[in-house]
Amino acid sequence: MTMTFRLALLSVLCLLSLEAKSLEDDDMDGVPNHLDKCANTAFLTEVNAQGCATLSLVLPEEKASDSLDISMGFGFSNNEDLLDRDTQYTSKFQANYYLNNWRYSLAIEYFGTDDVQGLQDSILKVKRKFVLSKKLKFTLGMGLKLPTYDFLGNHTDYALYSSLIYYPISSLSLFGGASYTFINDDIDTGEELQNTHTFYLGTGYFFSKEFYANIAYSNAQSKFRSNHHAQAINGTLFYQINKKWVSTLSYSHEIEDDDLHNALNLTFIYSVW
Repeated sequence: MTMTFRLALLSVLCLLSLEAKSLEDDDMDGVPNHLDKCANTAFLTEVNAQGCATLSLVLPEEKASDSLDISMGFGFSNNEDLLDRDTQYTSKFQANYYLNNWRYSLAIEYFGTDDVQGLQDSILKVKRKFVLSKKLKFTLGMGLKLPTYDFLGNHTDYALYSSLIYYPISSLSLFGGASYTFINDDIDTGEELQNTHTFYLGTGYFFSKEFYANIAYSNAQSKFRSNHHAQAINGTLFYQINKKWVSTLSYSHEIEDDDLHNALNLTFIYSVW
C-alpha cells in the first residue's frame, strides 16, 4: 500500500467521522446535536429548526376560545365487591365544545364484563369559567345523567359542579372541586337511596411545555345509603403529541378498603379545530 493511498484513505475516514459527528442526534428530534439549542426534548415532540419544542399543552380547564375536541378512551377497573363482574372493561367517547369561557360536553361510555355488557349512563354538562386573575380560575356548572344504563327504575339525575384552579407559579397548579347529584332512581330492591356529593383536592406540575402530571385525593358518596364513601388517590399524565393530538393516562386506587378497587384508563384527544 503506497504512502499516497494511505494518506487518501486516512483523509476519507476523517471526513466520514466528521460527517457522522455532525449528524449525531441524541434526542432523535431531527436536529443534529451541534445545531440543537434544546437538548433532550421528549420523543415525538414537534420542534423548530433550533430543536426547541413548538408545542404547548393547554389543559381542558384552560381552554376558552372557539374550539372543539373529541376523545376516545379505553380502560379497565377492578371491584371485588361485585362478585359476578369484578373486572370491567370500558370504552368512552366524549365531545367538548369551548366558547367564550363556556364548555359544553357529552360523554358516552360502554362497559363489558364476562357476562354483561351495555351502555353506562350518558352525561351532558355545561360549565362556565370565571377568570378571577391570571393565576386563579373558578368554574360553575350543571349536568344531566341520562338513563342509558339499562335497568328498571333508572331515571335522569341532575348534578351541580364547582371547581377552582390556582397557579402559585406558572408550572405548578393547585386545584379542587365538588359536586352534588340529585338522585331520581327508583330501585325496587329494598335499599334506600340518597342524593350524593363528591369533592377532590390535588396538585399538578408542568415538567415541560407539553408534559403535565397531577395527583389528587377524592371522596365520593354512594347513592346507596348503606354503602361507605369511596376515598381514592387519583393520578393523571397529560402529553401533547402534536398540534392535534393529546394523550392521557390515568390511574385511580381506592384507599381504606379491604377489597380491591382500582381503575386504569388511556385516552386520546383530537382537536377538530
